[in-house]
Amino acid sequence: MKKVRLTISIILVAPVFLVLALIAMALGGLLHLIHLERASEKTVHFILDILIVWICICFGIRLHVEGKENIPRWGERVCYVPNHQSLMDIPILYGSGMWCGLVAKKELFSIPILHGLLRVLKCVPIDRSSLRESLKSIIEGADRIKSGYPMGIFPEGTRSKTGEIAEMKAGAFKMATKANAKIVPVAMKNTRCAFESADSLRPVNVYVRIMKPIDTAELDEEGIKDVHAVVESEIREAFAELPGPYGRA
Repeated sequence: MKKVRLTISIILVAPVFLVLALIAMALGGLLHLIHLERASEKTVHFILDILIVWICICFGIRLHVEGKENIPRWGERVCYVPNHQSLMDIPILYGSGMWCGLVAKKELFSIPILHGLLRVLKCVPIDRSSLRESLKSIIEGADRIKSGYPMGIFPEGTRSKTGEIAEMKAGAFKMATKANAKIVPVAMKNTRCAFESADSLRPVNVYVRIMKPIDTAELDEEGIKDVHAVVESEIREAFAELPGPYGRA
């Protein structure tokens, strides 16, 4: 049943992804070339919003989002910090209204089409096998935050294979602290049930809770040192409170 569900969903999503990704890259790139940066961003986000709705339909996702009022205004220094369970986490993050560049593993940037899409979304590649290269990526991400473009990072470093939250690495928070950004903790639940752990054709309720920002510019040295533990605790607590695998109808 899992193979049937995923095969049908991928067949339906793939051609739409290809067409809309190419349109987003072309229009976004053109507007960027003529220095209409905000128009470029809005156009890309509008087109990809359509794609995300289609992904949710094809994979049977019912998206429930709490805390949209906690999303800072565009142009503020912002770093979104969600837990990481699934390949679905990125479209769910964007579908919840948190448009941002992401720090993503470098291998994704070698995939045709996806490479261009990640670039137009201002994502930053990271080589986790090299501490030096990882630091460069964190600094690049911090510079983008300082310029007013929000960024996001999955502090667990990789997807959870069990559905539980893994330890969050303190180093992942340096992008936010170096930029004196607002950290927005985000708890996402059941995204694995829509893809990696899909076991039936029934709809899947995916839950997102966006928590109040933590302004690192207002933290003292001790607060900066402990911010990763505070954020991890908030995400774990919210994750435990969100409904289980299928939740409410």
